[in-house]
Parts: sequence; structure tokens; C-alpha cells
Amino acid sequence: MTERIREPDRGGPRPVRNADEEAGAPEVLQLLGLLRASRIYDLSNQVLRQQVLAFLARVAGATEGELTLVAMGQACYVNGSRVRARGHQSAAFESLSREFERQRVGGVRFLSELRPDELGAFLRIWHDHVEATGADALATALAGAGVLHASLITLEELAALSAGLEDADAHPPQDEHERARVNFARAVRGTRSALTRAAKTGRPAMRPIKRLVQPIVDSILQNEYSIIGLTAIKDHDEYTYAHCVNVSILSIGMGQQLGLSRVELSDLGVAAVLHDLGKLHIPPQVLGKSGKLDEAEWTLMRRHPIEGMRMVLGLPGLTPLTLKLIRVCLQHHLVLDGTGYPTSTAPAPLSTASRIVTVADCFDALTSHRSYRARPFTGYEALKLLLAPERKLYDLAVLWALIKTVGLYPAGTLLLTTCGHVVVSLGGHPEDIRRPRCRVLAYPDGTMPLESEPEIWSPMPRTMAVARVVHPDEFDFEVDRLLAA
Repeated sequence: MTERIREPDRGGPRPVRNADEEAGAPEVLQLLGLLRASRIYDLSNQVLRQQVLAFLARVAGATEGELTLVAMGQACYVNGSRVRARGHQSAAFESLSREFERQRVGGVRFLSELRPDELGAFLRIWHDHVEATGADALATALAGAGVLHASLITLEELAALSAGLEDADAHPPQDEHERARVNFARAVRGTRSALTRAAKTGRPAMRPIKRLVQPIVDSILQNEYSIIGLTAIKDHDEYTYAHCVNVSILSIGMGQQLGLSRVELSDLGVAAVLHDLGKLHIPPQVLGKSGKLDEAEWTLMRRHPIEGMRMVLGLPGLTPLTLKLIRVCLQHHLVLDGTGYPTSTAPAPLSTASRIVTVADCFDALTSHRSYRARPFTGYEALKLLLAPERKLYDLAVLWALIKTVGLYPAGTLLLTTCGHVVVSLGGHPEDIRRPRCRVLAYPDGTMPLESEPEIWSPMPRTMAVARVVHPDEFDFEVDRLLAA
């Protein structure tokens, strides 16, 4: 390669990068050039070799050690940022889109560990592949050739990404509850995509997780607590991903109560989403077993904190966020008296983030469906359990932060007021944990509000108080549906 000679610094204005380079276009043009050149030449060709090395240098310098390219018509996305075609670039962008369409993929992803021989194999298989056999056959061929650091973005992944992009471009909902529902759904969808990708690549995708956590942080910092109420909904088809999002939301809420900064809350939210990362290494038949786990299965299950830590250690470089994530992955099943797993002869002190995520994880697990329980604990029952027999296991400041976040009567709790109203809690209220936000289910005379005209208290009026908590079996209400409405 030609050596570049640096001009001596004469103190004048420094050259600036080309506007197209700032926009991210070089990655698109470099990849298209590689695909075109490799169709004609093999890797021994000097020109192609130089292009390969230049592209690998671009990948190695990409943020967080990965380069993701998605092309859709005259628009491309480089690591999630839109790059618009300028003038003559339109034809190049469209050519890359046609390449992806021909192979029936949404895009490609390159990791910083990619080697020249791997990239050469990727290019060869890309051209040899018969598109009629579909993207699955292409992915199988790449895996068979040992191409581990260049992968395909499937059309399903692209659909999820596109939906997220459309959500981001649309006018945000003005209603707080609707905003919460949009952000929650987007977070579950994004978590599913990120964990599916981590299962294939062996390491977590930090950038998309950061993007989905930020709106949650913003909502909670603005005292918009509707999103916390949505964590009480337990009828999700995708429990695994919803659990990760729930733990993140609860952790961010508790972190705010403990006075963490915006940056600390964002990092905490990311660590909480990925706390169970190591479960990707647990066989599905063990994770989904309906009965009690045997000793061998428990041994596998108890390894997931270590496997999660190992996956994070595979990320390029160490940052404050990755260090926090390592400790959360490793420590989220350890408690203050030294019990839990993984066991250690010299355990490290539990980090603040680990103490928070542990409580959030336990609370959400207690209130979720389990095959060995006739019904999940209500949020109120889970709080009683954490605050009475098990309080010595957890940091008392974190438990208090949980109460401040979910209230004395967490979302989904049925209540009878001193005035005779039956209400369902929609979650705590920051001004007074004794007076939750509520939806009226029945009036003192036994009549009920029209479902099309719900009566919402935000919070419960000062003229009344909670007389008692109503057992879920006493009234036949679909609590999950009411919380989601």
C-alpha cells in the first residue's frame, strides 16, 4: 500500500474530512467495490487485496468493534445511522440494495476480528451462492466455511429494524400512557433482535440496546411512571424478552430514586437488559422445562452468570459500561449473606448496579408465571416477601428504592377503598406511596364504569384511603388487559 506522507504542521487550518465521509458513505462504497472486484478477481490480485485491507481497517476502526450495513433503495444505514445518497452515489446505493435483494438478505454485519482470509471466503461464497436456495443456505455455507465474523442480517431482522426506524421517524404520541406502550413494545422487539444476534455472534450488541434504553431513562427522569406499570403485565408471548425489559425499567426507576445520574441510569438500564445474557448457553429444553430441574440441569443453570461474563469479555476493549455489565452478569444471583451462585472462595463485594438488578430480577420473577406455582405472586405479595422474611438478603436502600418505584400497592393490585370503591392500582405515585394511581372497577353501589369511559385517579383522592388489599380470586377482572388498555 502507498505510504501517506504527512505535511509538517504550519499552524494553519487543519484539513477537514469530506462531507460524504462524515455521512458514512465510504463504508457503503467500499463494500460495493469489494463485491464488484471480487466478482472478477481472486484474492491474490493486488488491487483486490488492497481493497480488502482497506475495508478491514474500516471495520477495525468502527465503533464498538462492528460494522453493520443495511441498504434500502437510495438509503443506507451504517451502524444504525441513516446515510443519504448524494448525486452520483444514488446508483451505488441502489446497486448495493439489489445485491442484498438478490441474496434475500436485509444487510451484512462485520466484526472487528474479521481476517483477510475470512473476508475472502465471504466474498467467494457470496458470489457462488445460488439465490434461489434462499438466505438460509447462504448462512449455512458461510458457517461451514468457518466464516464467524461476517454474518447476514435476515429479512426478519430487517423488518424489526425498519419498524423501529418507522417508530422513530413518526410523530411521538402525546399521551404519556401511549408513549409508554410504544417504548415498551419497541424495547421488547429490540431486545429480541439483540439477543437473537448475540446467540449467533457470541457477544452482545451494545449499540441497539443503548438506543432502546434511552427513551425509558427519559420517561422516568420526567416522572412518567406509566412505563413502570406496564412491567406488571405478564401475558406476553415473549416472556424471556419482556422479563429483560421489565428488569431494566425497574432498575432504572430504582436508580433514579437512589440519585444516579443520567449516564449512570443509561448504563444500569443496558446492564439490566443483558443480565441474563449467559442463558443463551443453556439448552432450550432446560430453560423451558415445566417441571423441577434435576441436579445436572441445575448445574447447567447455575453456570449462566459465568457464561454471561465470558460473552461480555469478548467485546473489544473495556469501558466503564462493559465493566459494570461484567459484574451484573456475574453477581445478579448473589445476595448480601454470601449465598446464591456462582459460589466463590473469595467473593468480590456486590456492585451498586448488581444490588439493584438483583432486586429487580427477583421482584419480576416472583410476579411471573411459573409451572411450580398455581399463580404468580401479586406485586403486593412479592413486596411483602422481599420486605419481611427475605429482607436481610438485600440492600435495604435498594428495597426502599423499589417501594418508591412501584409504590406500596404495585400495578395490578386490587384494592377496596374506605369509601367502598373497588379499584386496580396502575402503579405508585411519586408524591405519596400510599395513594397509587388507580382505575375504578366498581362503585360503592355495585355499578361499574363503562369500559369506553374509564375513571382514572392519578393519584387516589386524599378524601379516601386503602381499606384493604383484595385477593385476586375475589373479583373476576382481567387485570393484564386493564393495565394494557
